Amino acid sequence: MSDVTWTISQIGNGSSGLKSVATRGSHYGSGLSIGTTSARVRTSKTYHEFSCDCTDVALVFGNYYDFDQLNTNKVTVRASIEYPIGSTTRTEVFGPSGSRDIVIEPGGLVESTGTGIRGKKGEGFYVYTCISVQANESYPTGLVVYSSRGEGFADADIVTSGTTTGNGQFVYHPVAIIGRPKQSTPVVLIVGDSIANGAQDNPQDRGFIPLALGNQIPWIRIAKGNESSYGFAGAACRLRMRLAKYCTHSIIHYGTNDFMGKTLSQYQTDLTALLQLLTDYGLKNFVCTIPPRTVSKTDMAPLNAAFGPDGDVMKANNWILSNPRPDLISGIFDTSRVLRNTERPAEWDPDVLGGDGVHPGAVGHTRMAQVIDISKIA
Repeated sequence: MSDVTWTISQIGNGSSGLKSVATRGSHYGSGLSIGTTSARVRTSKTYHEFSCDCTDVALVFGNYYDFDQLNTNKVTVRASIEYPIGSTTRTEVFGPSGSRDIVIEPGGLVESTGTGIRGKKGEGFYVYTCISVQANESYPTGLVVYSSRGEGFADADIVTSGTTTGNGQFVYHPVAIIGRPKQSTPVVLIVGDSIANGAQDNPQDRGFIPLALGNQIPWIRIAKGNESSYGFAGAACRLRMRLAKYCTHSIIHYGTNDFMGKTLSQYQTDLTALLQLLTDYGLKNFVCTIPPRTVSKTDMAPLNAAFGPDGDVMKANNWILSNPRPDLISGIFDTSRVLRNTERPAEWDPDVLGGDGVHPGAVGHTRMAQVIDISKIA
């Protein structure tokens, strides 16, 4: 069967209205920060880039985590935006009621009012987000802050002024950065498993899809480690799917967890149901093929029969590449092809592996990103 590799230029144009306009909008997929015996305040500084020219820039925050579990307590959020970078005055962010303090109940999703910022495509900015909870309470976390990106955190309210004191930890942050694109543009919802979430890439919260999109296409990631296509359903995705309204397209990477007990026919049914869900939300869907899965990094034996040379995973990839549902699938990215040993396709190319037999490392993520060609975007 011939390779089927689509370019982002074939995805199409976005729609008008409030959409994601920047990079690194992300689900809180890293659990809860453990509560302490005293009230807790922490400010994160996260780096983002505008992926289109836009106006009415606003922030979206939530109070849920992992597989759409509600936090057990409300949280209070204050935020500001440093744009352009180096500006000594940070732009205040106000909640829908006009307050600087945005109180979010468990499970809540709150969209700020517009900040008046006009973003320019390709330019970076920082978001300062202060989260505060009472004694013995917790808050959700997602992105990792890295000093190499100028990011960090401080156990104080430094939203208006002040500097970070630490980095390298999971933090609270916006789940989406939205606004009004000046021109029609695609906006990608990243749906998938730990590989889609950037596991074992460098930095670990990047991943092949953000690497491919760069600062050319806005995106929001709702991928979660250990998730499968059948797991992304019902209550497990009800809160994350609220972010679909800020997107026009999806890129999907599932399968490695599906075949830990499911059959090919079950996978086909489950992926079709997922595609129908995303289509019902108005998204055009692009599907990635399924990578190998071996016992370990050094033992290249397939983890189970499904991942073997004639197993269900290979059959599933052929099924995906045939585009069995063009009404639900706008295109396919054959990302698995660049990860496999050319002589023994059920095994990994050793050069691409991370620290186990499940995830590609940075080289693998880079190869996968190259399959998603955005060079032809107008």
